[in-house]
Amino acid sequence: MGRCADGRDLAQDLANAAGADHMSSVPGVFAAGDMRRGQSLVVWAIAEGRQAARAIDRWLRERNLLSPVPP
Repeated sequence: MGRCADGRDLAQDLANAAGADHMSSVPGVFAAGDMRRGQSLVVWAIAEGRQAARAIDRWLRERNLLSPVPP
């Protein structure tokens, strides 16, 4: 990994990403699964990945950064 702009360890920041939005302290940087909770069951990683995807989608839509999906 690397470092955040303020010098903090990015891996540690992502591991501390708490809450339903899965966002780290860096806006727009999200974490889920092993990166967030360490090695765990694959079912937890899949569930967290889905939750993170919903949070990312919501975050992008709130900022009008996604184009509407054509029918």
